[in-house]
Amino acid sequence: MAHVRKDSSRPTTTISWDKDLLTKVDDYRFEKRKDNRSMAINELAAYGLKYVELVEKQRAKKLAKA
Repeated sequence: MAHVRKDSSRPTTTISWDKDLLTKVDDYRFEKRKDNRSMAINELAAYGLKYVELVEKQRAKKLAKA
């Protein structure tokens, strides 16, 4: 469960990362000129969730046609 720090209105959480994956996140951050790692991770997570949503919709369409 996330908690909200006193100095921020946004929830926070702690995540353990695979070293190679964190390197890719940092590469993305610098390539896209994000101010910090949190901004990069938020954007990547949003893209990933949107991708999953699209894949699930395509799968549902295929099942409906079958």
